[in-house]
Amino acid sequence: MANIVSLLCLLAITLVVFDHHGRIMASQIDLGSRLLAKENKAWVSENGTFAFGFTPIKDEDDKLQLAIWFANLPGDRTTVWSPSRYFLLIYISRPFG
Repeated sequence: MANIVSLLCLLAITLVVFDHHGRIMASQIDLGSRLLAKENKAWVSENGTFAFGFTPIKDEDDKLQLAIWFANLPGDRTTVWSPSRYFLLIYISRPFG
């Protein structure tokens, strides 16, 4: 009898873990997904705080930058992060001195 109770408890725990894992996976971006600048779409964080995508560069209407911004603020996109326009990533890999 104890073995059956143990087995049922183990089964219940397994189902809860797999159910929770399934919800996490469903919220992630699918493999092979992509963002295209011309589509004006963004990937939003699970809690809706941040968005990741392409956004116009201030004072340069014809150019876009890859950025992370606050998704839930009204009005203009307040950028949290974007790569530097003035310093390329290649400079980071150069030795200093």
